[in-house]
Amino acid sequence: MTTVAISTLPASRSYTRTGAWAFARMQSGVWTKSQTMEEFAVPDKLFVGIDVAKDWIDIAIYDSGPTRRIANTRQAIEAWVNGLDHERIGLIAFEPTGGYERVLRLSLRQAGLPFARVHPNQLTAFRTRRGIKAKTDRLDAGLLAAFAAVELATRGLAPIVEADDVLREMVARRRQLVDTLQAERCRAAMAQVPAVKQTLARVIKALEASLDGLEAGIAGHIAANAELAAAARRMQTVIGVGPVTVHTALGELPELGRLSGKEIAALVGLAPRNRESGRSHARATTGHGRPGVRRVLFNAARAAIRWNPVMRAFYHRLTTVNRRPGKVALTAVMRKILVTLNAIVRDRQDWKHA
Repeated sequence: MTTVAISTLPASRSYTRTGAWAFARMQSGVWTKSQTMEEFAVPDKLFVGIDVAKDWIDIAIYDSGPTRRIANTRQAIEAWVNGLDHERIGLIAFEPTGGYERVLRLSLRQAGLPFARVHPNQLTAFRTRRGIKAKTDRLDAGLLAAFAAVELATRGLAPIVEADDVLREMVARRRQLVDTLQAERCRAAMAQVPAVKQTLARVIKALEASLDGLEAGIAGHIAANAELAAAARRMQTVIGVGPVTVHTALGELPELGRLSGKEIAALVGLAPRNRESGRSHARATTGHGRPGVRRVLFNAARAAIRWNPVMRAFYHRLTTVNRRPGKVALTAVMRKILVTLNAIVRDRQDWKHA
């Protein structure tokens, strides 16, 4: 999985600004060029902000001319990308918009242009600091361009690891089917009218068939890729980690094995965030990140504290010796499983306690 995209570090993790950031081109999977901040911040570099809508995208260049609007289609975006002076592009920033940005992201990645996906909360904070109250698509594009030039250009940026889009989409669809199936089963349990029960039974049967077929498709997709298949086998050597956990992690967490334990925990949303001010010390909380991954890790942790001796001992030490609440201890087990899976994929080794 190679890419030239860049992204900000996880918001819940602190980091040191070193003055150098990880913009690099990759050729044949090898880093061939890196630039320090001083080399990068030259006057002729362009910072581009793009506001993505369903039917069009608005493009603004920091301190340079009016905003441009083009259709959100592959043909229009590729024509715009081909017309750019690639050597002058410093950074292109846009917000994730529920999938409408996929064509843009793919075109930028294929062209080898540096881009960053900006979290909406960061842009909202930037808008507030600038005292901007109006909100339009064109204003948002200009704000993204300014954010790229003023904020992102001074941060330590890390390469984005692009996911397997096919596997990610199948994993997301499986979760949707599971949720819908559970909802229909709950309705069936409460239904009284025979006609309603019959319709619910037919829907449940169709959903179960769809779910079985999709799970077979996910397994087949992973088996067809030697690297994914090897990683999946190693990950399941951890007692409590089953196929669903493995499939979700591989589909929705492509950074697995490429980050440190603290970084992967922050990315998924399992790194506690302190809330302290003066004499006030609130309980640290976790959240945000990748909720789909946390969901399967929760079930894996519940199985692990029953059947995995290592995780069971860890859980009982937290609850008995350290007197942590059960849910806090379970969250710690989730994090421990995640860090363990990260090390397994990174080192390409089975779990040492298997």
